Amino acid sequence: RHLVSVCLGTACQVRGGEGIYRFLKRKLGVKLGGTTADGRFTLETVSCVGACSMAPVVVVDEDTHGRLTPEKTLSLLEKYE
Repeated sequence: RHLVSVCLGTACQVRGGEGIYRFLKRKLGVKLGGTTADGRFTLETVSCVGACSMAPVVVVDEDTHGRLTPEKTLSLLEKYE
């Protein structure tokens, strides 16, 4: 139902994007490009979403969310359930 794209561009990576990706991968129980068992979330990484001033950034469907931490990202996904 929802595509979760974690930005791993330079600014996002420097500000913790890789940690957010690893955290989501573990919490959702999926590999890169995988979909959760309930079909709610598909996890992917992207090179850049062009929102470097908001790094680190996660895009859910077409909604861009920035200045995230792993914990903020998890609570963000709860809003999409």
